[in-house]
Amino acid sequence: MAETDRVSKVVIIGRDESLWLTANVLWRAFHQAGLDITVIELPSLLRPGDVYPTLKQQEAYHGLMGIEEAPMMRASQATYSLGQRFANFSKTRPPFIHAYSTYGQSINRVPFHHHWVKARAAGLKAEFDDFSINAVAARQGRFFIPGEATDGFANCNYAYNLGAQGYCRVLKTVALERKVGHVAARLAEVIRDAADGRITALKLMNGQTVEGDFFIDATGADSELLGKAMGVAFESWNHLLPCDRLLTTYGPPLAPLPSFSQVAAFRSGWVGIYPLQNCTAIQQVYASLDLTAEEAFEAAAIVSSMRLNPDPVITPFTAGTRKVYWEKNCVAIGEAAVVLDPIDSVRMHANFIGLAHLISLFPLDRNSMLESKEYNRNVSASFERVRDYQMCHYLLNQRFGQPLWDHCRQIEVPELLRYKLELFFARGSLALYDDETFEEDDWIAMLLGHGLIPQAYDPLVDQTDEAEAIRQFQSMLGFIRATVGPMKPMETHLGMAPVPV
Repeated sequence: MAETDRVSKVVIIGRDESLWLTANVLWRAFHQAGLDITVIELPSLLRPGDVYPTLKQQEAYHGLMGIEEAPMMRASQATYSLGQRFANFSKTRPPFIHAYSTYGQSINRVPFHHHWVKARAAGLKAEFDDFSINAVAARQGRFFIPGEATDGFANCNYAYNLGAQGYCRVLKTVALERKVGHVAARLAEVIRDAADGRITALKLMNGQTVEGDFFIDATGADSELLGKAMGVAFESWNHLLPCDRLLTTYGPPLAPLPSFSQVAAFRSGWVGIYPLQNCTAIQQVYASLDLTAEEAFEAAAIVSSMRLNPDPVITPFTAGTRKVYWEKNCVAIGEAAVVLDPIDSVRMHANFIGLAHLISLFPLDRNSMLESKEYNRNVSASFERVRDYQMCHYLLNQRFGQPLWDHCRQIEVPELLRYKLELFFARGSLALYDDETFEEDDWIAMLLGHGLIPQAYDPLVDQTDEAEAIRQFQSMLGFIRATVGPMKPMETHLGMAPVPV
């Protein structure tokens, strides 16, 4: 490959988190190689009170991007999250916390959940999440930074609830300090080569024309480059994830601050409650056929038990994916590539799925782009595994006599997910595939929490006699109590004045 054929200039067009995450990740990966990065910033769609809830992987991504945690937390009015609490998905089962940690410990080399299934059948009253340090700490209003005190017992992590406007300002400031090229403008025209259809430049409404070798579409669900200009079709997942409206608003800050977020189901969807330092962000996802906009806002206020800002934003959305994510010399990141249901706090992570694969398969030759086929295969599998995990919240609901939830239980399940559920229900074994975002403990906690209790357990469990199992269970619960007891409330870790309880 001649040096003149190397990809040397990348143009990123978009807004908000997808734009600035992409700029920072590419700079960290390739600035020493001399890659020229230009950002075209479209007007933001964010409003006060908007939130980016994240998964536990976010802290590691911040490390890779060189984002310092403490100033980032202050600037974005962020809070930590030890997990997500799921409530009202069943009228008979209690709420559960999907904790960002492992649960219990293996006994005689057999995974803990098999022992729990056997003990439950014999009358054990302790819930599965009672064996998670994160879940117990969250229920008791405590927070901790994982370290030596917990590492020997469990693998503990945390996520964030990030104030969206402040967080994007942090990302933008860091990118501009790194001398990433920046133009604030609107897109007027996508200029393509008449012979091979590749993008050669973007013409902006301010009269500028920005040329490049490789173009990244971070324009959100509008997908201005990949979808509109390149004509890559969108494949709807509405038959798998039927909610189609997102209401966002906010209420007053919670005191004391909980160290978890909450997802509470109601008759037409669910309401997410995400604590920030200066307010409480609300995301409500619902089916428009079942609820008017006015009814949706009333329901959000009732479910959250808050006086909400009376000017909510209601955004139509359709969960789904582009047929491919990399076409010719254009790749889409974030919602320009895939629109996921907001449940499970995966919006931020969808950006990193695309970016991680892009870094490992970054094109070398601007004339061939051979990497696109492998990129599309890997990213498609990753998004489908996330979608399958999200589907389980709807499929496994036990809200009977309500049209949306009754319909969800009847959805035709994709083959890989169907086998995963059948195997787990039959014997508690979990089929994990390549490109999974959610790990084994995530799947097990979610499935058990929603009431999919295996009919049998690993026969190796029977090698441990009942007295030994009871002793091990008591030891685990005792360790968790002793570890959580001295923990401090979230405010202490954020440098805020503690709230008297």
